[in-house]
Amino acid sequence: MTMPRLLLGLLVSALDPLTQGAGSCTACHQQIVATFTQTAHFRTSAEATARSVKGPFAAGHNLLRTGSEGVYFKMERRNGAFYQTGVDSARGRSTTERIDVVVGSGRRGQSYLFWKAGLLFELPVSYLSGIGAWINSPGYHDGEVDFGRLIVPRCLECHATAFTLYRDRGALRYSRDYALGISCEKCHGAGQEHVQYHSSHPAEAVGKYVLNPARLPRDRQLDICALCHSGERDPKRPPFSYRPGAKLDDYVVPPSAREAPIPDVHGNQVGLLQRSKCFRSSPEMSCSTCHDVHQPERDVAQFAQKCLACHETSQHRMADKIGDRMMTDCIDCHMPNRKSNAIQIDTPTRRFALYYRSHAIGIYPAVAAMVLNSHKATENR
Repeated sequence: MTMPRLLLGLLVSALDPLTQGAGSCTACHQQIVATFTQTAHFRTSAEATARSVKGPFAAGHNLLRTGSEGVYFKMERRNGAFYQTGVDSARGRSTTERIDVVVGSGRRGQSYLFWKAGLLFELPVSYLSGIGAWINSPGYHDGEVDFGRLIVPRCLECHATAFTLYRDRGALRYSRDYALGISCEKCHGAGQEHVQYHSSHPAEAVGKYVLNPARLPRDRQLDICALCHSGERDPKRPPFSYRPGAKLDDYVVPPSAREAPIPDVHGNQVGLLQRSKCFRSSPEMSCSTCHDVHQPERDVAQFAQKCLACHETSQHRMADKIGDRMMTDCIDCHMPNRKSNAIQIDTPTRRFALYYRSHAIGIYPAVAAMVLNSHKATENR
């Protein structure tokens, strides 16, 4: 995707003047805000600070060497700011840019953006938490010193609550009027009227002028999640114009128009879920059936309890082999980690993909056998 293609014919978007930010919710929803701000959603983007940037900058750990002779990257911290420098010794070239915005909570990894002339660009080096090391950013070729990858609005729409675009002599730019991270208003709608009303009516127990997604029909609930979890979809309307409760297909091209035969595990959780028998057989099932977005949930045993709310363990055909592990292992067997075709990392010796939990709930005999064997091996140690 390119900026011209995505923005052709689209009007300029503006940050909703009613946007308040999560801080305005704390007075009445202190506990919810306290846990939500620990989630990967809330931390999916942030200003670059010593707290938000996870990669190592100490000497001996701050270099990324490539397979091209004389080409390397150096990560540095100077005067409280963070920088990436790409060096191509053979051509006598060196480029340095500051890390301005962090993308990714750091649980899996992070990529980084920098500001230039009112636009955001991706830096060529990312951080992968699993190995604790710097890597080529996804999609970059090893040995490529490229600081020119433009970040288009559709990318930001899934990594920020709001951004403002404006025209400058015919060119579109981002203003510094934005809200990073996925915050309360991304799912509940702009909060100014809600905050003002309840500040004046503190005894009112019924929430006014705010959307509760749980009260929406299933399709509209799914649309809120599908804005960012239904694969790559081109916009029909200006970026950041979708509001929770609206029909998403009116704002972005429906996935059927460009969907891969099998949705990718990265970014298309809704598409995979909708193919699942669990979903098709359960008219009320939605993302929130299993996920509490206000909580930093990562425990597969905890998710297994959501499965057991509908599925009887006594009816499991492998009950005699699995035993008590049925109470904790639903996810590893029925929602296995799968390779993403969308996220590829290039290194001097190979290209590899990252793995993500599949939301295509199903029966995977080979996976189940591996899980069972791993438990047997653990028990026999």
